[in-house]
Amino acid sequence: MSSNKWAILWALGAGGAAMVLAQAADTPQLNVRLGLWEVATHPQVNGNLPITDEQMAKLPPEQRANFEAAMQAAIARGAQPSTFKECMTAEKRSHGFNSGSDQTKNCQLTLVTNTPSEFESRRDCTTENGKQSTSVHFRVVSSDHVSGTVNALISHGAKTMTVNSTMEGKWLGPDCGSVKDFELEKNAP
Repeated sequence: MSSNKWAILWALGAGGAAMVLAQAADTPQLNVRLGLWEVATHPQVNGNLPITDEQMAKLPPEQRANFEAAMQAAIARGAQPSTFKECMTAEKRSHGFNSGSDQTKNCQLTLVTNTPSEFESRRDCTTENGKQSTSVHFRVVSSDHVSGTVNALISHGAKTMTVNSTMEGKWLGPDCGSVKDFELEKNAP
C-alpha cells in the first residue's frame, strides 16, 4: 500500500515532470536558459484514491482513518496552485534533468517529441498495485518562458485518480542564489 501512497504523492508533486524527463532515452534538447526559474503549477485532481477496499479493510479502524485523512490532506495540498523555483544547470540539462531516481523496471517510456522548442513523453507503468500513466508536454515560448502540461492517471482495480496540471515557467536570471535544486516557494491564494 505504501507504493500507492508514494505514486499518488509523486503525481501530485511538482517534481513529477522532472522524473519523467529523467527517464527519457535521449537528453531533452529544450532551448532554455540556464539559471533560476520560477514555475507555477495549476493542478486539477479527480477520482478516487486508487486503493482497493480489501487493502483498506486490512487496516485497523484507527489506522485506516489516519491513512485516509493523510491521503485526503495530501490530495487537497496537491490540488492547490503552487509556485516553485528550480535551478537549471548545464549539468542537470546534460543529464536529461536526471534527479537520480530510476524506477523503470516495470515502466515503458515513449519519447514522442524532443526538439529545441518542444518536449513530449509518455510513461506507462504496471505494478502489483495497479497502473500509472503520465504524459508530459513542454513548449518553449522563448528561451526564458516555457509552458506545459503534466497529466497523470493512477488506477488500482476499479478505482482511478487523475491529476492534470498546467505549468508556466519563467527565467528569473543566471544566478540561482540559495536555490541549489528545487524549492517550493508558496501556495497561490
